[in-house]
Amino acid sequence: MQKKQTKVQDDVRLSITRASRTVYFFIAIYMLSIIIFDSGNLITREAIIQRWTLATLLLLINTAVWFGATQKSPFLGKTLPIPLLALALLVFAGFTTYWERGMASTSTIFYALPILVVAIAKNRHALQAIAVLGAGTYAFASVKYFNDYFNEGYRVQLWGTILLVTATIGAITWLTMIIADLRKDSK
Repeated sequence: MQKKQTKVQDDVRLSITRASRTVYFFIAIYMLSIIIFDSGNLITREAIIQRWTLATLLLLINTAVWFGATQKSPFLGKTLPIPLLALALLVFAGFTTYWERGMASTSTIFYALPILVVAIAKNRHALQAIAVLGAGTYAFASVKYFNDYFNEGYRVQLWGTILLVTATIGAITWLTMIIADLRKDSK
């Protein structure tokens, strides 16, 4: 029994390590996109600083998650890294949505990243919780941008877009539960 439990913990640690490597790749591509947008003068200097700061913070958290997954401690190796990385990716998605004009943002796909990271835990409740947090984060960022820059859209467009993105986040979550075979309560 002890061997089986150790194997499951090692599998989770390996999955977390693989996920953090994937996020390293994502961060590198994100940083490259900042350089491309800057070279074409598509974003302001303030936006460049904001995006590099966000990318650096995500890089630091991802490194901590990667390091934690290599430790033998159950808390550092299995319990802490998944929610920490998921919440960091959620904050990343929220700030990016706001900076890219709220409901007009092209980065709504970023809300799928925390859902996919939480799927590693094989916990249906955690997936549902991160989906609710993702929908709330998107709604907050969109409503805040809409109120900060009032005449950049119609109110009905704002609510319709929030509904559509929230439904998409829900659909991604349900499909992830199906793919991860989480039919019953998993924990």
